[in-house]
Amino acid sequence: MIGRACRRATLAASVFVLIWPMALYPAVLWMIARFRPRSHAPQETGPLPSMTVVLPTYNEISNIDARLENLAACDYPPEQLAILVVDSASKDGTAEAAESFAQAHAGLSVRVLREERRAGKAAATNFALRHCTTQLVLVTDAPTRFDPEALRYIARRFDDPRVGAATGRMLVFEQRTATQREEGLFWRIRNLLRALESDVDSTPFLSGEMCCFRRSLIDYIDEDSIADDMNVALRVRRAGYRAVVESNALYTEPRSPEIGDLLVRKVSRAAGGVQELLRHRDMVLSRRYGLFGMLILPSDLLYYTPLRIPALAVAGAAALPLLRRRLRAATVAAAIVVAVPSTRHRVIDAGYVALLNEWLFLRGWQTVLRRKTEVLWEQEKRDVVPQAGWKASAEAKG
Repeated sequence: MIGRACRRATLAASVFVLIWPMALYPAVLWMIARFRPRSHAPQETGPLPSMTVVLPTYNEISNIDARLENLAACDYPPEQLAILVVDSASKDGTAEAAESFAQAHAGLSVRVLREERRAGKAAATNFALRHCTTQLVLVTDAPTRFDPEALRYIARRFDDPRVGAATGRMLVFEQRTATQREEGLFWRIRNLLRALESDVDSTPFLSGEMCCFRRSLIDYIDEDSIADDMNVALRVRRAGYRAVVESNALYTEPRSPEIGDLLVRKVSRAAGGVQELLRHRDMVLSRRYGLFGMLILPSDLLYYTPLRIPALAVAGAAALPLLRRRLRAATVAAAIVVAVPSTRHRVIDAGYVALLNEWLFLRGWQTVLRRKTEVLWEQEKRDVVPQAGWKASAEAKG
């Protein structure tokens, strides 16, 4: 009797692990956001706040001019916008190129700071913060490209005094390989979940490509952090403010077509998420932080824990007798999936994403628990640079 009860409890826990993060959790967030009355944010009127865009760089000579041109093209009052390039001892002339750009664009406030040594993105951001006096600070990367209206959209979220940090919506414009399609699917799911979390309370996941926050709330970022954007989001929520997503603030960044190259960065991102969740574990199941502490953080911690493969094995073993009795129906269903190309590709891509994420989370936990985190980042190798039509191309792909 006890053995049967244990098996049922194990099966129920396995099913919960499988369906909660990607099905029930988004549904619960949607229902809360849909039916819970919320106070209205202030009207979007008045002047835009002053903003400093912080651009940490290391050996970005191939990107720096195009990145600064992209920022200069943003629809934001020049008198309210400053650009601060923090060069971490580049050896390829990145700092010199940025200084040349600043001299050629006297109407735009562009300043270059040089670090004596490379110490990671968080350290570079902290160096920049000592020189920031604007109301908002937005940290970004050299390969990133903003839609011209992105800065204006994201700045307006701070008209709401409850908002302490904000990010935009990532679009993957190039999806030629399975690896790039995986990234496109990953970001569609991530964008949806982050938007729902911010509608309900706050999201713990900002983006290093577009991480905007009130300068008054962030004096520094933990310099051992390899997820500085998540560090900001959790610090902001701990201070009593929200981290939100502005879905109209669009940005992109090319993704490597090579799985090996991309995996290095994705393992680092997974490890960074684990690192920050453990750093701020006192917020998990804390009523002080409302639904963020009681629902969002525990769900994200479960998502980052690689339990779905064991759970699938347990659920599959329990379902095997039923499948045997329904063998003909299961065979027909599988044949239909294989026969329809669009369905087959979706199933394959979904399976690829699921297996890849489990491996990444496992590696992430190993990296953090072994204390082998590395704050020095290397950019992915990219064979395509986003051009003017990236927005239409990315939106066409979903």
